[in-house]
Amino acid sequence: MSIYLDHTASTRPTPAVLETYGRQLAEVYANPSSPHQAGRDAEKSLLDSRKRIAKHLGCAPDSLILTSGGSESINMALKGCLLRSSRLPRRLLISQGEHAAVWETAAWLETQGCKVERLPLTGQGVVDLDALDRALREPAGLISLILVNNETGAVNDPARIVALRDRLSPKTPIHLDAVQAWGKIPMAFDASGVDLLSGSGHKLGAPKGIGWLLRHPRCRLDALVHGGGQQKGYRSGTENPPLAAALAAALDEAIPGTEALARTARSYSALLLAELDAAGTRYTVLSPPTRAWPILAVSFAGLRGETLVNALSAESIYIASGSACSSRRGKGNRVLTAMGFDAATVLGAVRISFARTNTTDEIHSAARAINTAWRRLARP
Repeated sequence: MSIYLDHTASTRPTPAVLETYGRQLAEVYANPSSPHQAGRDAEKSLLDSRKRIAKHLGCAPDSLILTSGGSESINMALKGCLLRSSRLPRRLLISQGEHAAVWETAAWLETQGCKVERLPLTGQGVVDLDALDRALREPAGLISLILVNNETGAVNDPARIVALRDRLSPKTPIHLDAVQAWGKIPMAFDASGVDLLSGSGHKLGAPKGIGWLLRHPRCRLDALVHGGGQQKGYRSGTENPPLAAALAAALDEAIPGTEALARTARSYSALLLAELDAAGTRYTVLSPPTRAWPILAVSFAGLRGETLVNALSAESIYIASGSACSSRRGKGNRVLTAMGFDAATVLGAVRISFARTNTTDEIHSAARAINTAWRRLARP
């Protein structure tokens, strides 16, 4: 039987989500834009799901733009802000800790004439606020920062970021990549003070193919996709009531369970590390002491991270050697490097991520397998 500890990459839909999705696929198949009764029924289902989703995300339904996932939401935020006609300059502020969806979009925006500034990280894996302070002394078109880092679990502080923006450049919108935040830390859009927040359903147990961008009414945004004018023109294309219902069902479980997951993940992390200590396995915790607890980054002395991932995979135990979006492309871990870790430590890094579906027995088994692999494969 497999042990899945890569929930940051994706997680299994729960029975309630699967039941909702299957039923909706069978029953709510009409186009919600159609004027006949079947279309109106599909529209009603969609509107009901949107209300539930918005309630869980702490926003008004009109603030919710449903997308295909986190990458589309991030592209919509960055391109929709920076490529529109505006009095603000085409200047983007990001950090060295961004996910590839932000990092690569920023690189593309540079080819379109935008200026991008990549701010340093502290040793705790969050944006250097002094550097952000200095950067905001000049006008900027957008600040885009990751809220919970997908590799280390480091959490940027929205309140301090918003306070800096309000004091130094109040017209500059803020986008937070919150793909790894929902369900891991308490979050509410309307209370955050930011202008745009992106998220992804499959990180929370929804099927792949649905995400969201939350937009404050004060934030002007150009659409990327044009056509029938769905979602108030922000994202044209036939809307998907079954996926929206599945996302609502996933949020029904994930958001109320945020604090319980944090407690469980913290205990699993402590248990795993205690068993490594007891076996004499040499490692370094790369995640900061204050983090989103479901994400644990560890580096093992004398052992490449990808070697450990492959060794455990052969035993049907699944962890990661970095972001799933980048690990197969053979790129070095720029986030850990930006935090100040040396090359050997970065090379030995893996990410272990927990969910409420994991068990104590699974953590014991994973720890034993890691200890065995380290003794067998580590080089002095």
